[in-house]
Amino acid sequence: MGHWIERKPLLAACALVVLTLAAHAVILAAPGFYANDEWQKFDHIRLHGFADFAQAYGTIRPGPEFGYPMRPLGFLEQGFAAQWMQSMPLAAHLVGVLNHALVALTFVWVLRRAGLGAAMAGLAGVFFVLSPLTTMATGWLAASFDQLYVLFLLVAAAAIARLPAGGLSPMRAAWLLLAITAALLAKETAIVAPGVVLLVAFMVRSADPAGFSWRPYRAAFVVALLPVVAYLVFRAPAIAASLAGHSDAAYTPDVRNAPNNAWRFFAFPFRLKLVEMSAAVFRSPWQPLLAVAVHLLLIAAVRRIFGPRFAWAYVAGYFIFLLPVLALPNPGVHCLYGAALAMSLAMAAVLVQSWATRRYVMTAFVLAGAGALFVHNVVIQRQLFDSGQCQARFLESVDATLATTPSGIVVVPEPDAAAFTRIAIRAVSAREAYAVNGRPVVAFDAPGQLVSTRPGTDALRMRMTATCALRPEAATPR
Repeated sequence: MGHWIERKPLLAACALVVLTLAAHAVILAAPGFYANDEWQKFDHIRLHGFADFAQAYGTIRPGPEFGYPMRPLGFLEQGFAAQWMQSMPLAAHLVGVLNHALVALTFVWVLRRAGLGAAMAGLAGVFFVLSPLTTMATGWLAASFDQLYVLFLLVAAAAIARLPAGGLSPMRAAWLLLAITAALLAKETAIVAPGVVLLVAFMVRSADPAGFSWRPYRAAFVVALLPVVAYLVFRAPAIAASLAGHSDAAYTPDVRNAPNNAWRFFAFPFRLKLVEMSAAVFRSPWQPLLAVAVHLLLIAAVRRIFGPRFAWAYVAGYFIFLLPVLALPNPGVHCLYGAALAMSLAMAAVLVQSWATRRYVMTAFVLAGAGALFVHNVVIQRQLFDSGQCQARFLESVDATLATTPSGIVVVPEPDAAAFTRIAIRAVSAREAYAVNGRPVVAFDAPGQLVSTRPGTDALRMRMTATCALRPEAATPR
């Protein structure tokens, strides 16, 4: 495999892109989307034009609190994809999948620049493409920020993958500075960039202690700090508001959340039926223990073959992208996108070395683990497809009903449709297209879901069936 990649790198790159497209066919086929975030951007562009959208979302402002997203590059890319959400869902989904392919290709390029063999780098790219840690960010259009900031941080890592002992050249320093700045403008989680520099230095030193020099990496660390410090100073009032609790509850940090979130993030890869972190509380207690045990076995395999330094580097690499969200009440699965880099590299390295040294039990373990992870990937994709299908049917029914009943709709989910109520609510909530003078024209009458700002008294009550379609509510006999 390695010789083939070295002889035909362009063909190998094309093969990785094709694999990405094929492995995410379920996402590409989804007729709808995951939540209302994407549709809010679509509404803005359709009602006000892309130029107005770019002015509203593409500007740099500190925001009232740190949960306020200052992500101009991410929003512009999201707005570009949102244009086809209604007319051609495949094209909108394709943006996320191609983003994923681009990150995978960049990952392989960085590994090759760092001196890894073609086989190990190529396998790491394959495992990354198939990882369940990347599925939500790939299939949820509103989570593409995670793809973009990881992409730019990989570009930054490429600048320092193999630094000369003499120091950091001006060209590499500019490269590093621009890449980290772009990452920060894609998502605020990129504040981990200085930590990424230290992690790269630690791994390079562990691989070649005799030829390693701290001098260029100290310079790289200082360069990485510059845009991060500037960003934090710019957003200092917003950060202070969040720390003081003057922010949305979902974005108010509390260090007491960190241990539980770290446990759930660590267990997630091998919890094969889990789609969202919030669903973890509904699973049996032995499942996370088993998932954590399997993950620990991977770390043990890294330690056995490469030593304790690389085992610790794996743990650091897995959690470094999660540090900014560990203290939040309910961080999402899409935050694991960057963690997939460490896991994919670890699995590829163990597989190549265990095969080369004829440790066939360890080889079988990695292959079985990779198969399990891909099954988890498909489970998440299937949930995204089912949510999109439900959303598409619901919106089709809503639009058809509003065309004849513009005063509004009250949706009453039938008992067997209760599980789909959340999908329907997320399809229309806080959307400009489903409001008149700020008043929503679609409300829900369901346990715990009664919308306080309801349509007028002449609104039509409609039943939502288990297929997520609407039908008129039968008149109550007098």
